[in-house]
Amino acid sequence: MKTISYVVKNNLCTGCGTCAGVCPTDAIYMKNNAKFGLYSPEINEDECTHCGLCFRCCPGVAVDMKKLNSFVFNEQPKNNLLGNFLYSYVGHSNDNFIRLNSSSGGLITQLLLFALENGVIDGALVVRMKKDSPLEPEPFIARTKEEILSASQSKYCPVPLNVALCEIIKQKGKIAVVGLPCHIHGIRLAELAINGLKEKIVFHIGLLCSHTVSFSGTVFLLRKFGIDPVDVKSIKYRDKGWPGSMLIELKNGKKLRKEFVRSWNAYWNVFSCFFFTPHRCILCPDQSNEFSDISLGDAWLPEFKQPNLGESVIITRSKESEILLDKLNSVGSLSFKSISPNKVLESQNFSIDFKKKKISGRFYLSRLFGMKVPYVNPFFFRKRSTLFNAFLTYFSVWSSSNKFLLYFMQYIPLSLFRIYFGLFKISSLRTIEGEY
Repeated sequence: MKTISYVVKNNLCTGCGTCAGVCPTDAIYMKNNAKFGLYSPEINEDECTHCGLCFRCCPGVAVDMKKLNSFVFNEQPKNNLLGNFLYSYVGHSNDNFIRLNSSSGGLITQLLLFALENGVIDGALVVRMKKDSPLEPEPFIARTKEEILSASQSKYCPVPLNVALCEIIKQKGKIAVVGLPCHIHGIRLAELAINGLKEKIVFHIGLLCSHTVSFSGTVFLLRKFGIDPVDVKSIKYRDKGWPGSMLIELKNGKKLRKEFVRSWNAYWNVFSCFFFTPHRCILCPDQSNEFSDISLGDAWLPEFKQPNLGESVIITRSKESEILLDKLNSVGSLSFKSISPNKVLESQNFSIDFKKKKISGRFYLSRLFGMKVPYVNPFFFRKRSTLFNAFLTYFSVWSSSNKFLLYFMQYIPLSLFRIYFGLFKISSLRTIEGEY
């Protein structure tokens, strides 16, 4: 019988933490692997009963989208880029404090606060950075307004969010979860396998995602900025409005701020090229978080940009999400307006193109290099070649894990990373397609 060890050995682990969260004997825990800058499961063989639940709930080894669509929506999607959905919008929180202290429009924070205050949920599975280890995330169930606010803003690092499933399974109450596609995949698989879990998780909020970044990426940036990671007191990846900037506070009281995007010296220039991206991450077929109740992300379009004020694209997938949006709108907590699905695709054009239309090239190269790939069903292939983009991606992933090349990367200006990103844009098909 295949186990979670097979997943780790073949580099298929997403680091989501589902296996640890569902293990009935607590035989699995997530360990920060310093060599790769990722979380991976460790198994206490003395406690393991070989029940196979961890493997059945693992989103790394397989993404059976046909099966999950039947389970979640009772139908297959008509739109293969966005998945099953009801409506699409753009909007923001009307609370300026929340909006300014969020990555985009503050909608997730506003949704969670309203749901908590009105008894829709008893808590929310979210993530914040640890106080005693500021470069590491801390998944937890927020049960107060203050705790929800502490989890706002993006965290560009690995997050084993689903380790907290064990708490949801054991305790009573209605819980919302906020996660990346891999987290939601794992949660949905767990709901399939564990009786009663689906009734406890009443709301799934999905973040739009192009890729995540290993801990090595943050360490690389800190050293590039002349900062020893041990001197960091706190870090915020997107602070001070939209699109925000990285705020690094040192133990000696000094603060350093680096722009997120929009400039030749923005720190995202490194990550946009898929440097420090986990291998399994580039084999993910889900950008818009297709199995959530509602999907949200930045509205990267000129007509939605305002100085320091973010807007969120919104994709509703369940009636419950529509009802919740209407209630928040009726009490004046948020503002939103309808936009076409094509406008959503336009706002996410590069990442949709990468994760959906270019994935076949990365699967082909993975197999060519003798690596295992996840089972994806259904799998869509583009007729046009995607190998150039795949080679660029694999070069970025490989070079940022090579000690020799990593040493020289420290001396490359951030502006050159942006030029390199231009090659990815050249290799992308700048099309807007409602069906695929």
